[in-house]
Amino acid sequence: MPENFEAKFIQSLTQQQEEKKNSETSPVQAENPETVESAPEVVPKDETHIEERPFWGEFRGGEVDEVGEYKEPTPEQKKIFEKRLERVSEIFEDADFQWYLDGATNISLYKDKQIRDHKDLDISIFQEDLAKLDELLTRQGFGIFVNYDENGKRLMRKVTAEELAILEKPDLSICKIGPDGKIQRETEDPFNFVDLHVHNKDAEGNVVIFYNGATLPKEFFEPLKKELPNSKEINLSQPAIVAYHKLHSNRPYDLTDLQKLRPNLQERDFSMLRRSLEREIEKTEKMVKEKAQEVWDSLTPMLKLTHDQKVISEKLLEHPDLQKRRNDQKISEFVSLISQYVSENPNITFEDFLSQSLAILKPREQVEQKLKVIDQLEKS
Repeated sequence: MPENFEAKFIQSLTQQQEEKKNSETSPVQAENPETVESAPEVVPKDETHIEERPFWGEFRGGEVDEVGEYKEPTPEQKKIFEKRLERVSEIFEDADFQWYLDGATNISLYKDKQIRDHKDLDISIFQEDLAKLDELLTRQGFGIFVNYDENGKRLMRKVTAEELAILEKPDLSICKIGPDGKIQRETEDPFNFVDLHVHNKDAEGNVVIFYNGATLPKEFFEPLKKELPNSKEINLSQPAIVAYHKLHSNRPYDLTDLQKLRPNLQERDFSMLRRSLEREIEKTEKMVKEKAQEVWDSLTPMLKLTHDQKVISEKLLEHPDLQKRRNDQKISEFVSLISQYVSENPNITFEDFLSQSLAILKPREQVEQKLKVIDQLEKS
């Protein structure tokens, strides 16, 4: 591995993480600075099934030692990991729909060696199979909960498959429940508070990623079968999909996870990742242009009357997408800078407004950083 790989890689991820910190509204929403959708508003419907989500403390499984290697999981952590996987194989043994494990758990299973402590499990399915999943889980004493914030509290509410079908970008967990529908926090069942991700499919069967709307080729979503010591099987993600999510996560330990994943990535994986990221650039710039046109159309009638910067700022924030994220530092900076530009240049055209908006938001930059990470990773 080239000596400067890690330094370059860390710099790339650090830049991505800083941009995301300035723009994000939740762990997965607002992945790109130009994305103006806010986290979905979840309106509680059944007070008896609303609970406060526990705080698990700071996750330290991504810590590395003095030579940059993950700290060896403790015997207890390894035992918990094994029990979780065996429980997954039992729960999904009779599933007649497509499902698979997501996240770094896959990397440990590719290697047949636990690379680090894993905070939790991630399960992914497709929206078309929600009813089947809900039925399978209910039959075995589990429920699906949506996580949301309200009045400064992190809450969870049990939801049905019907509700899930209409929620946009929900943050979901699978939990063990009692007869009253409430979460059994003290259960010994290792399959509890499991993260659930629901993706969609387009008309050709390709997969639409829930958190950014990107479309990835369907052939990369055929699960890899993994037999466990209990002689049951579980489904793994393909390495390219694990890499895709890691590139979009921007957490410090994603660097090391990607390095651990590298031996499992093939030339076709890198090609797919590059094509997908290049499409993200096109989609991102198209979205920015469309939103800029909307903002400009609402702004121009007022510019015939005034070029006062404060008035321009207030008018900009009337746009629904900007209004939703007015407290976001990235959006706040954009409104401040673009309103100053408009006020100081009374004869600007839409092309000027768009050019300046792109210069401020830099929609290409974040995705291009991911492309650099891919280049560095493939050469390592």
